[in-house]
Amino acid sequence: MANFYRTLTEIGYLEINDIELINYSNNGYPICGECQHGLVGEDDIILIPILNEAYCNECGKKVLKTIVDYPEDRDIRIKRENFYKNYWQLEG
Repeated sequence: MANFYRTLTEIGYLEINDIELINYSNNGYPICGECQHGLVGEDDIILIPILNEAYCNECGKKVLKTIVDYPEDRDIRIKRENFYKNYWQLEG
């Protein structure tokens, strides 16, 4: 089941499983946006709305540490976070 979280720097992200990602993206063979490994069979995929990208858990945690919440990107970040929260009917 999809869950929404925020980092200490206020970057929102979702933790989803492979079926949720496949159903959303209509891509039967999703891959990590960083290491390019397949995400089929993964239960802890990290989807980062501001980057509009899905990652394996290990890469997702590394990428989240590097994201800066630039004020000029804030409106886009909030819009994308709300889109994904609405898609999966999540609060937060």
